[in-house]
Amino acid sequence: MEHMRSSLRHGSRPGSGRATGGISLVEVMIVVTFLAIVAAICIPSISGVVSSSNYQTAQRNLNYLNGAVISFNESNWELVLAASPDIGDEQAIFNSLCYRASMNPSPGSPYLPPTARLVATSDTSTYRAMWNGRMFSIVVPGSNGTGLDLMKIMGSSVQSGSATPVPRSP
Repeated sequence: MEHMRSSLRHGSRPGSGRATGGISLVEVMIVVTFLAIVAAICIPSISGVVSSSNYQTAQRNLNYLNGAVISFNESNWELVLAASPDIGDEQAIFNSLCYRASMNPSPGSPYLPPTARLVATSDTSTYRAMWNGRMFSIVVPGSNGTGLDLMKIMGSSVQSGSATPVPRSP
């Protein structure tokens, strides 16, 4: 009986000669396999959520820009510039939306908040807003074209952009 107590204290089964306190290699492999299966199921779902979130942010910022364009058009004159392949149109429109005349300001101006900054990019890995002649349209990742970076334009940690006012037409 004393031998049995001694064996149990040291972690071995009576008569087996083998310790029972640890886990076997097979058990470790089963756990690792299970975790790999769970990761294989979860990782694509998580990346889809991030992609969907980026699109929703870009769409929200695009709607905000176009809302500012509509407000500007109602208070001033219609912003109409021919679309061009460079950032010139987007720069002019953006500056017009940020401008507030100190003498006789337009109602509602500026149409974009002071935190809005112009961040022009041709990076094909981000969503961009491109001027189409009357409104901004979205350029999805993977497409060529220069436009305003929709992922940075309304953020507080954006780069500074130029804010040269665009004069009012008579």
